[in-house]
Amino acid sequence: MTVQDRQSRFELVADELRALGITIRSSPGEYCINYRDGGEATAQRVDDLDEALAIGRAMAADPPAPAPRFQRRWRRRRSVIKPRRRRKLRRRTRKAPGQTFRKPPEEG
Repeated sequence: MTVQDRQSRFELVADELRALGITIRSSPGEYCINYRDGGEATAQRVDDLDEALAIGRAMAADPPAPAPRFQRRWRRRRSVIKPRRRRKLRRRTRKAPGQTFRKPPEEG
């Protein structure tokens, strides 16, 4: 007895469709076929397992276009308080160009 003999017909169909990127669910009296990440709008419901297999193969042959990816735009980060305060203190204590230490007056 092989592994395929132990699997039910539904499991065999589900394995084949899973390899194609299609999922199948069994509800009482019907089968729901859909893309792996598909929404409810792309789902199809049928009553027969053979029909579900045929529709799943057709869906795999004509997949939907992928959704456009959102690109993040570069944005300058706002500076936080501590670096902003440091810059302010540095500007306040920086010496102007040409400014030098004063020599103490000579006595005499």
